[in-house]
Amino acid sequence: MTGSGASPEDTAAEIGPGAAVPVRGPRPGNPTSADITGDEAAEIGPGAAVPVRGPRPGNPTSADITDITGDEAAGHPPMAPAAVPTAAPVVVLAARTVAGLARACHPGPTAAVTTLVAALVALAGWGPAGTALAALAVLTGQLSVGWCNDAVDAARDAAAERTAKPIVAGLVTVGTVRAAAFAALAACVPLSLACGVTAGATHLLAVAAAWAYNLWLKGTAASWVPYAAGFGAVPVFVAAGMPGRALSVSLSASSPAPLPAPLPAWWAVLAAGLLGCAAHLADVLPDIETDVAAGVRGWPQRLGPARVRVLLPLPLLAASALLVVAPPGPARAGGWLALAGVAVCAAAGLLLGRRVPAAPFVAAVGAAGIDVLLLAVTPGAFTA
Repeated sequence: MTGSGASPEDTAAEIGPGAAVPVRGPRPGNPTSADITGDEAAEIGPGAAVPVRGPRPGNPTSADITDITGDEAAGHPPMAPAAVPTAAPVVVLAARTVAGLARACHPGPTAAVTTLVAALVALAGWGPAGTALAALAVLTGQLSVGWCNDAVDAARDAAAERTAKPIVAGLVTVGTVRAAAFAALAACVPLSLACGVTAGATHLLAVAAAWAYNLWLKGTAASWVPYAAGFGAVPVFVAAGMPGRALSVSLSASSPAPLPAPLPAWWAVLAAGLLGCAAHLADVLPDIETDVAAGVRGWPQRLGPARVRVLLPLPLLAASALLVVAPPGPARAGGWLALAGVAVCAAAGLLLGRRVPAAPFVAAVGAAGIDVLLLAVTPGAFTA
């Protein structure tokens, strides 16, 4: 055999019958077969065993196949690719459920109430641990109320084609929302009682009033009552859970005398109740027309959106004025400044309410925040 420069004709002439047939070596990194002599090639006929080399290193394609006859090799079916399981649908479903529950809990009111109560108990001196516990109790209570509301209204929302609701939009099922509501309520009970028996019972009564709103009172003229009762319970909750205010039982003559009943000032409870009425009006205002179409006839729905916009600032201003003038002693300059701030919030909500549906609610939250600060710094609010 000639060198690499020989022509194909010269190379073919050197190869005779039975002569060794030189097979070029495998390309580097791509082995294909071993050298096969001419005699060996002649011995390979139809049906004879053909040695098949293993797969190329680093590039497996199928299982090693050895001693396959020519007929078998010709009809050997290709190997089907193995199915690769994926968890993508499960992850997508879980994400949709979480997003649906987050929207179904009424995140705006839930966050606002939890934040305001947590700020109030912190300013009242509950301490970091007590504030965190109170925040968890209020949060679970608000979650249960929001989920209960959407679960109860699911059929009505579907009939009214309220696609903004997560159940109607198909993000979450009504059964999941209902189960979440009861789970949050179950967690709310021990968390509330951990704040103290009186404080815990007060909070649980407020949560029960909110559930009564969802299940019955929402479509009646008394729909404002649960809001007034729930917000009015906040000063009682704060006063009952303050350090050193828990009721004690005297077991002997040497035991300290029982502390007085932890009741807040009447004007603090009344002001909080007025804020509750304002919260009810602000919360329902954007949905009055769709509520009426769905057959909901609560207090704001009976008034209509135009009257609600005009009425909304009044309980906000009344609550603030009560916190300024009702406490004993002369009104302080800070109180009048707070009242002016509430008036600005109320006016902004009234003026922007037609163009921005969420403006009245945001204004009510701002006014409530000012009143929370005013309530926390007013002497005698929690020690009547």
